[in-house]
Amino acid sequence: MKLNSKSLLAAVLLVIGLVLLLLLLVLAEKLLSIWHYLQQAPLWFWMLYGLAIVVVAALPLWLWFKWAVPKDPQNKKPQVVDEPGLQQALEAAEQRGVDTSQARQELDELARRRDNQRFYICLLGQASSGKSSFVQALMPEARTDIDVIKGTTLEVLRYQYENLEITDLPGFDAVQQEQLAQLAVTEGQRAHVVVFILNSDFTRTEMDFFQALKKWHKPMVIALNKSDRYSEQELARVKHAISAKVDARYPVVSISTGGHETVIKTRPDGRQVTETVPRSVDIEPLIQALQQVLKDNADSLHRFRDAGLLMLAEQKLSAATAEHNETVALRTIERHSKRAMVGAMASIAPGSDIIIQGAIGSQMLKELCQIYQVPVKQLQIDDVLRAAGSKLKTSTSMVLAVSGNALKSFPGLGTITGGLLHAVAYGLIFNALGRAVMTTLTETGRLDTEQTKLTFEDNLLGSSDKMAKNLAQMALAVKAKKTSRP
Repeated sequence: MKLNSKSLLAAVLLVIGLVLLLLLLVLAEKLLSIWHYLQQAPLWFWMLYGLAIVVVAALPLWLWFKWAVPKDPQNKKPQVVDEPGLQQALEAAEQRGVDTSQARQELDELARRRDNQRFYICLLGQASSGKSSFVQALMPEARTDIDVIKGTTLEVLRYQYENLEITDLPGFDAVQQEQLAQLAVTEGQRAHVVVFILNSDFTRTEMDFFQALKKWHKPMVIALNKSDRYSEQELARVKHAISAKVDARYPVVSISTGGHETVIKTRPDGRQVTETVPRSVDIEPLIQALQQVLKDNADSLHRFRDAGLLMLAEQKLSAATAEHNETVALRTIERHSKRAMVGAMASIAPGSDIIIQGAIGSQMLKELCQIYQVPVKQLQIDDVLRAAGSKLKTSTSMVLAVSGNALKSFPGLGTITGGLLHAVAYGLIFNALGRAVMTTLTETGRLDTEQTKLTFEDNLLGSSDKMAKNLAQMALAVKAKKTSRP
């Protein structure tokens, strides 16, 4: 059994519980010795004493569950982003060279929406669910703007009328499902209220979209369209099923957005004809539900909207920072791998010395930790290098084999010289170690020796031919440069 902080905590709490229980037993023994004095004690005293025993015995177990058992991340509320703190983070990221343009765009959008004081609704639903018909029935004189999302072919329709703006997203059955899912969450976070328009009970796709937005605690209204197709009993069953799936946390209303339908009519002479007839319009239940949401949450709706846009800005800043860190880290790994290859030209055989003692490896790890803003001490770096060096003792032959195969892909070399072979081997070693450290820093936020060792091993065993050939080409270029010098 692996000893960790949780196990130690559990052991300490268990000892405390045993000590407390022992004290109670000693106390009980003392009480029994004066039993004749307690026979006349009232009932409430005995009940209180029994309750004390139960509480003291259960306290360590409760503390262990509270401190040691991880909470369900799905039940955590989204972190509230502080706007001044976000501004400081943006400025710090810009000083490091991070592209913060997308995060800045979200803050600009927040300022714009605050200034125009409009009420924003985001419409979600399948194609032909009645979203456009709802907008036409609600705002027949609305002005329509078409917004093509950058990098996609997805068109977002924005309807504006007085102080109301409705965003109509493409249907859930659009081809670009992954991009549409991200777009739905993004637009939902920007809006005051999200309206799901359904034609029947939730489909799997619709439920996935709903769950993605639910975790942001966004105010939502569920509208069952084309309700005139159902009988009263059928309508009640469908609405009950929908309400159960949303945990009765959101209002569920039945509406009819109008439009047209094709019907078959039989004439007096017996002939059947197909006709297109208008459907009745009844969107009042949805309007009333929206008004109720606005009335109940008039102040909080703006705070939800602001928080959503701030979280979007923070997410885009985090994504831009991660991309920047990866780019700079890969350049750092390549630079130090090249230095190791230059130093390896005169080596006899690749071993662990350059990993354990080499200044190149130590400097590479320091720079990677600086890139990811992880504080680190030299002892930690030495520990990682020592662990990597021990792993090389069982992997040296494999690294040499990969290096030799990479050099064989270049015709005209003849007999492969030891210097070139060792240079490629060191290049593979440093590349694998650098990427292992980069992965560990990204995933854990610290320089973890054990995880770095495991990832380093995986990187060595999974060394690709493409990577080895690139390093071999680099080694040949270095050797040619050195040979050409007088």
